[in-house]
Amino acid sequence: MLEFVYTLLGGFFTALPFIIALLFALGLVFLVAGLFMTPLVGAAAILLLFLVETVNVYLFAFKVGISVYPQDLLFMPMAGVALIRLMRPGAVSRLPKSLWVLTAVMTVAFMWGLVKNGTIAGVEFRSDFYLMTGLFYFSSFDWPRERVAKMLGWLFPVMLMIMLVVWYRWLADTIGLDWVEPLWRYTDITGVALRVINSQQTWMLGLAVILLVYAMAAGNSLARWYFTLPLLALTVVVLQHRSVWVAAFLPALLAFFIVRQSQGKLASRMLVIVAVTAAIAVPFLATGKFSGATSSVADLAVKATSTTEGTFVGRVQGWDSLLKQWAGSGPRTWVIGDPYGSGFKRPEGYGGKEIAYAPHNYYVQLLLRLGLVGLLAFLAFNVYLFRGAIRLAGGPHDNLTGYAMLGVLMSFALFNIPYSPTYTQGLFLGVILGLILQYQQKPIANEKPASVSSAQAAGNTVP
Repeated sequence: MLEFVYTLLGGFFTALPFIIALLFALGLVFLVAGLFMTPLVGAAAILLLFLVETVNVYLFAFKVGISVYPQDLLFMPMAGVALIRLMRPGAVSRLPKSLWVLTAVMTVAFMWGLVKNGTIAGVEFRSDFYLMTGLFYFSSFDWPRERVAKMLGWLFPVMLMIMLVVWYRWLADTIGLDWVEPLWRYTDITGVALRVINSQQTWMLGLAVILLVYAMAAGNSLARWYFTLPLLALTVVVLQHRSVWVAAFLPALLAFFIVRQSQGKLASRMLVIVAVTAAIAVPFLATGKFSGATSSVADLAVKATSTTEGTFVGRVQGWDSLLKQWAGSGPRTWVIGDPYGSGFKRPEGYGGKEIAYAPHNYYVQLLLRLGLVGLLAFLAFNVYLFRGAIRLAGGPHDNLTGYAMLGVLMSFALFNIPYSPTYTQGLFLGVILGLILQYQQKPIANEKPASVSSAQAAGNTVP
């Protein structure tokens, strides 16, 4: 009997790698099929991946000669689907030329980098690949009101779960809970108290704040999530990523100037939320038990305006050093930059040791990698998106108006000053580009025209 059991177990473990490979192949087939059918599969996959990454602190990699990350397993098939969809009649010509120029320069820089610098070029290119793949994939679909509503309907539960993760980590650090290994304590090298998730994850919470503020100005499309606004805002503040404060709260405040016809409605709703938040928060702060957190936030707010110390000053010094290197590199580097994998070596501060990490400024990074051609193409593409959002104004949907798109685009533009884009940005930029194409240009041949929204009927958009 035991011999039979051992034989059975031996056969099972022998077959296990093949079973896993088969399940992986089937999962990939279903993923590709779903990506073809609806962009909501891609949106759900990105949001789920983002949630898993936040909960786990970082995503593991598969070692198969090179490191393959879960993002690669999602965005590679997504890129294939986007490429096939671009083969439809008229699909290429409807996209802005600036996007094609940016894509061409990135592709050349990547191929050149592979030849010159090897696989390190692929490591550096990863984030740009994720961004561009999301852009092309999500913009290749139409985005009717129901589809946008579903995507946003999934976004806010994910943000709520991320807030719960943040609050648990604060509680664990305060009272010493050891249910989960506190990996978040080892990933932040700044030593700032209560900074338990990174800036990219915090920025997503700020993006939810922006969407809610503009939804409050436009109507009640996201009314069931209004209760999360003070929770989101307070969480973003206490996490103490100063750059995210600017990227989240400045676009939200600009809603008072952008959405002119609803200023009274927005102001009254915001006053109610502020009053309720104050009524809850002030008694807690008065106990003095949160003095450490409040003093830390106040201290970082003061340092944010410092011109002599702090991380921002160090970054500016790094940008200055890299730009001087670029200026002295010659005409070829001025025009098309140095390829991916070339590194970013420069001295840290004045007379400091040499450092080589990314410059903490996507605009400087693009200039170094893609030259003036790539940077100008990126800026022109963003101008295209801004102009498209302005034309959409209060349309096309009450759950994602042109005004809200402006807030999101401004947040991207501000966030990219101290950081580089994340793979979640490709989702939102792709949806925005898709809506602009859908409601401002002629539909692709052999497809039904997009329905005209009430905002278009009122003359808020350009045919």
